Amino acid sequence: MSVHGLCKEENIQLNCKWLPRTANKTADTLSRMSDCDDWAIKQGVFEYFDEAWELNFDIAGIGLQDRVRKIALDSGVKPGSYLDDLCPHMSVLILSSKSDNTNKNYFNAFKRWETFIKSYGHSALPANPIYVALYLTHLLDNGATQHPINSAVYGIKWAHDCLGFTDPTKNSVVLSIQEAARRKVSKTVNKKEPITEEVLIELCSKFQESTDLLIVRNLTMILFSFACFLRFDELSSLCFNDVLIRDDYLVICIRKSKTDQYRQGNEVLISKGDTPACPLSMYQRYLGLIGDVDDKHFFVFRPIFRSKDNCKLIYKNKKISYSAARNNIIPLIKSVVGEVDIGLHSFRSGGGGGATVAANASVDDRCLKRHGRWKTDSLKDGYIVDSVEKRLLVSKSLGL
Repeated sequence: MSVHGLCKEENIQLNCKWLPRTANKTADTLSRMSDCDDWAIKQGVFEYFDEAWELNFDIAGIGLQDRVRKIALDSGVKPGSYLDDLCPHMSVLILSSKSDNTNKNYFNAFKRWETFIKSYGHSALPANPIYVALYLTHLLDNGATQHPINSAVYGIKWAHDCLGFTDPTKNSVVLSIQEAARRKVSKTVNKKEPITEEVLIELCSKFQESTDLLIVRNLTMILFSFACFLRFDELSSLCFNDVLIRDDYLVICIRKSKTDQYRQGNEVLISKGDTPACPLSMYQRYLGLIGDVDDKHFFVFRPIFRSKDNCKLIYKNKKISYSAARNNIIPLIKSVVGEVDIGLHSFRSGGGGGATVAANASVDDRCLKRHGRWKTDSLKDGYIVDSVEKRLLVSKSLGL
């Protein structure tokens, strides 16, 4: 408020300008630092008021409830009848066919389309396919990449599907513009450098005697990612009650996964190893440094704060961010292998993550797919790089 008052008094105008993270490293780092005394309103509070006030911006934003009721009445449903009373809940169920995040993304994409086309005096719902094609052309002419084009198409398609209108994105002109966007802005995929078991063993041997909680937490994250083929979101969402310790293996329960749309859950088993890079032993080291865990529903990997010579997990139940994890883990790996192009996804796939190591060790294909939570062979094969020896077997078998 004092800044606002000063600007008003001195007639100062502030304009916001976006800066990429690479050009704003200091401020970006400071913004991601966690204070152990930080406080926040729990998500359950917002969910309570959402339910109490029946807030649903998606239904209101695209007129879904009114559309469903109109279709019902036009089909012979009597106003005020039991069938009429079912319409509001039916609208909610239609949206529930997709996740909340997906609905929000589609809704925002649709609103951008609606704002554009209404400024020229045309209807957004139902949409004329030629106007959709012109909108995509407008986006491309303004430097849009393939992702915004796809988002626009999916958002428009979503709104029309929800309301029972004919989907304009299936029109051949629209499909041609979408395909042109793929060709126009396509880039060569540069996969990250491989992370092998030898690198991890060397890394863990280097810090075998370390009692620094920060180091041990980072090593545990690395080994879990590698051994379970975890995406970062799966790793950061793990709670203490999701990790069960058995005599000679760990049971990791993955409650939320990109490949588990219906939240059925997955269990991944990690065998006890004989090297310093054993995930079970490293996790036990981590628990020993943390001390007693008061709430098993807390996230396993939370931000850490230092108080003098001591390291502790923050008291708030807040998962570690992607940037914080990357800034901690990548330098650790580079301390062993030097300057290489790696990312957090290198542990799951990359040029030689856990999936590749297991595949080249001739692990049963069915078990490999279950461990990596892949439903099809094509998805699994996209994560695996065959070794040179295996690739040479093809030509060797020709007997030349």
